[in-house]
Amino acid sequence: MFRRLAIVGMTAAAVLLGTTTIVLAETSATPAKQVAATVSATPTPSPFNFKAYVRAYDFTRQNASNGFSKANQQSFDPGISLHGDYNIMDSGFKVGASYFYSNPLNNCTSSASFYTQPCKGAAPGLQPDNTLPGFEMSTLYEAYVSYANADALAKAGWQVVTDSPWLSPSDSRLKPDAFFGYDFAYHLNKNWSAQVGYYNGFEDRVSSSFFRSTLLTYSPVDAPGYTSLVASKGAGGLTMVGNSGVVDGRIGFSGNGLTSNLYYYGFADIANAVWWDAKYALKGDLKPFVAAQFGTESNTGASQVGIISSQVFGLQGGVSFNRNFSLVAGYDHLPSHTATIAGTCPANHVLPTNKGAANYFVASSSYNCTPGSAPGTMVVYYGGWASPYTDSYATDPFFTTSISQGTVDRRSFGDGGKLALTYTSDNHRSITTVSRALYAYGNATVGMAPTQETDFDTQYFFSKIPKSGSYKGFSLRYRYAERTEQFAPAGVAPLFKYNRFQAEYDF
Repeated sequence: MFRRLAIVGMTAAAVLLGTTTIVLAETSATPAKQVAATVSATPTPSPFNFKAYVRAYDFTRQNASNGFSKANQQSFDPGISLHGDYNIMDSGFKVGASYFYSNPLNNCTSSASFYTQPCKGAAPGLQPDNTLPGFEMSTLYEAYVSYANADALAKAGWQVVTDSPWLSPSDSRLKPDAFFGYDFAYHLNKNWSAQVGYYNGFEDRVSSSFFRSTLLTYSPVDAPGYTSLVASKGAGGLTMVGNSGVVDGRIGFSGNGLTSNLYYYGFADIANAVWWDAKYALKGDLKPFVAAQFGTESNTGASQVGIISSQVFGLQGGVSFNRNFSLVAGYDHLPSHTATIAGTCPANHVLPTNKGAANYFVASSSYNCTPGSAPGTMVVYYGGWASPYTDSYATDPFFTTSISQGTVDRRSFGDGGKLALTYTSDNHRSITTVSRALYAYGNATVGMAPTQETDFDTQYFFSKIPKSGSYKGFSLRYRYAERTEQFAPAGVAPLFKYNRFQAEYDF
């Protein structure tokens, strides 16, 4: 632990020494007005905008526990992201681009290096944590043209999507996910808005190029993938299944304390999904709020990950005791579905998670079948939510998703509950959240895999951003996750611990 703290501390010091201003804030700087000796004037804004961040992470995973022998992992990785955009003659048109580079300084030049030395020998007895990742990245992940006026926004090109829950940027590591496609949003009036988009290229958080596939139909080194077609390893990684992308649409309402959105997703050859969420702020000294979410999803087209039938019902509520403490509780339920098919259910009641086993989208490393009443048959249990662009990332919009996992990442039906207590300092520079989540994967008929996760997340922001200058912030963050699993199926660690040390400087 002292070594990790030292690494993060040295990184922070290096960042600070490389700057001229040692201050921070949580918001962007506002240019100060220029005041002459006798005449006040507002300068013409520059058409060019530039921003950047430097991040340095040290991640450690404990996988080996109670006889589970998977190697523990550790990676340290610094990275830099540079973004610039240019407003074209006050026309509403803008062009922009973002470039990212990182190097863990371990001679691993690409994801292909993971399958060869020296990546696998990054430290004695440890594997690299390739969710960070543990290899070099260099990518132009945004290059777009956009148009905006008072009512509409359109964008085309490589871009980060920030306003669609199942196309999340998943920005919990060094760089966000990005998409190639087209998006159009329009404010119908002061309360109603609409949006539609189409994306047929994807760059995940550890890739340096775009590809036409998904996290379910491809298996980058930081995510396991799903179908049997991605199971063959080679020197360059895993085989991907081609996928032509996603169409998404939204209609939203905001007003009178209520915010609500209805989404449609057409994940090509995987699933069609409808997603609804709503949040309502109640009156009272405790500033209470209630929120709800509902989704339904079914397979479509070539059904690349199998037959899907999933529904989710979620509720959330919260209060603020004072200016410092708030409490939020959430619950999600996914009912099970069954099908009797020809085949043999393994003795441990766990079918492998690939389409070839049963042609159904079944839970990963969880109980998902029982022997059928007739010889040569089995009953398949399914109902998990298929998420092509957040699978295995723990960045989905479920109320109960935790730092390391949630119901979506286990592709399971069942129940989840989560309670989170947050402390915010008076100056808003220190934020700490402690949460406890309970998951019941499966049911009493097929078998239960109860899982618990306790998370600790604390972040400290340094002093405010000045009114002018390039400095936009500096923060330190530490996250800890401990997950335990009773009656863990084969392939699942009964005890899992995750430490994440992070430093970020914005300019």
